[in-house]
Amino acid sequence: MREILGPKNNSLIAYNVLEKKIINSNFCTLCGACEAVCPVGAVQIEGDQVKRVYNCADDLDLCPICYEICPHSEALLLRSLKCVSNAPLKNEAFGYYRKIVIAQAAEESLRVQSGGGGVVTALLKFGVETKEIDSAIVSSAEQERPSKPKASVALVPDDIISAIGSKFFPSSVAKAFGSAVTGYGKTRIAYVGVPCHTRALRKIEAWQHKIGSSLKISIGLFCFGTFSHASLLDHLEREYNIYPAEIKQMRLSKDFVIHTTRGIIRIPLEEIEDHIMPSCGVCTDFTDELADISVGGAYPLEGWSTVIIRTEAGEDFFNKAVAKGVLRVQPIEDQPSVYERVIRAAMQKRTAGLKKGRELEKTYGYTFVSTIPLRETESLARVKVEDIMTRDVVTVNEKLPIDNLLSLMVQKHHVGYPVLNEKGDLVGVVTLEQASQIDKQKRRETTVEQVMHKKLVKVLPGETGLDVFKKMSEHEMGRVVVVDPSNKSKLLGIVTKSDLVEILLKQST
Repeated sequence: MREILGPKNNSLIAYNVLEKKIINSNFCTLCGACEAVCPVGAVQIEGDQVKRVYNCADDLDLCPICYEICPHSEALLLRSLKCVSNAPLKNEAFGYYRKIVIAQAAEESLRVQSGGGGVVTALLKFGVETKEIDSAIVSSAEQERPSKPKASVALVPDDIISAIGSKFFPSSVAKAFGSAVTGYGKTRIAYVGVPCHTRALRKIEAWQHKIGSSLKISIGLFCFGTFSHASLLDHLEREYNIYPAEIKQMRLSKDFVIHTTRGIIRIPLEEIEDHIMPSCGVCTDFTDELADISVGGAYPLEGWSTVIIRTEAGEDFFNKAVAKGVLRVQPIEDQPSVYERVIRAAMQKRTAGLKKGRELEKTYGYTFVSTIPLRETESLARVKVEDIMTRDVVTVNEKLPIDNLLSLMVQKHHVGYPVLNEKGDLVGVVTLEQASQIDKQKRRETTVEQVMHKKLVKVLPGETGLDVFKKMSEHEMGRVVVVDPSNKSKLLGIVTKSDLVEILLKQST
């Protein structure tokens, strides 16, 4: 039959695209999703590489899955976002969410071992003990190489506790998730990982792959980026005489802190930036926007974590843990300095990722996707600004002190605000990024008008979503103000990039 029909069309096999765009460009983060879903077992993670162990075209005429579920491909992104998009709140720094709190494990030993709030460990331990989940995907240190994380399936609390600690290198969590389903027969799995790995699992769900329905809860970790294991360790050995076997723990604060058998070494972050994986440079997601629950630091508080709850499943799981006394919680509004630092970090990563992405797009000729792509589409051209704008806009007066502005931002959870003068005229826009750059000692005496953007990007109610997108792209802005055509100093509303994504989500249903 093969001779009659002729050779199979190898160009229709998605691995070829995956290899060209992702693997050969060093954009793979070794999540192992491609291995977990390959229908013929042709793709495998071996060491620090993805390999096709045999030509899948020998068995398949057409197979799109390995490229489509890759977290760095453009496929399935809108469908993946639907897992969180029914949340009542959203902003450009955090994505969609239900609430943000500060939390810590009630069990002191978990906080001590984690070096932070111990929230992730407490949640997983609670889940296994109460049978809310039947397993958890965690990353623990390899025995031979303590610095290198290895994804594994945790079945009992001791497995979870052994995985405590921050991991800064790639870990094949999606591969381990596949093993939990196919090898262990687990059907209520909790997962812990970074944004790109969460995106892979959400894509598996969106693709409606048979293993996707076994994901019970996803816990995402705040992430500045992961390091290339060989590259960073070579640097540490060359510059600091630190050998892999000596490394006991790594953690991130103002510096990169390495605990070794000989003591603690602090390394400035800018010194090791070149060792971050290439795909992390274009990533815009700091808080893991597709997770059920996102967890990160709560600096300057010690022993606490920032927790962003995004989905109904995440909220239910988290609330049960709180009700059982597993976690202690306080409102984020009570800790404005924590909120400010998290939102600044999120906006800085988003800005840097978009800038780097544009640079690489010119180099490679195609886009490396790390967030929902907004492009010039018919969907945006079909909607009018007046139909999508937010009309009930929170504004601030130009004379408002920066101290008060930051307090308002913590209460309202918006990143930017239109600024009005005493007459009620629109005179500018102020963002958290601008406000947070003012020294704390000067925030009471500094007013909004001293830091606000005075050159506004304005649109009219009759313009389209596509017009808005073009202006946002041209001016590199995340929001535009809507003004009265007859009086362009009169504010009518505001449109954000999140509003445009909302359009695409609705059109894709």
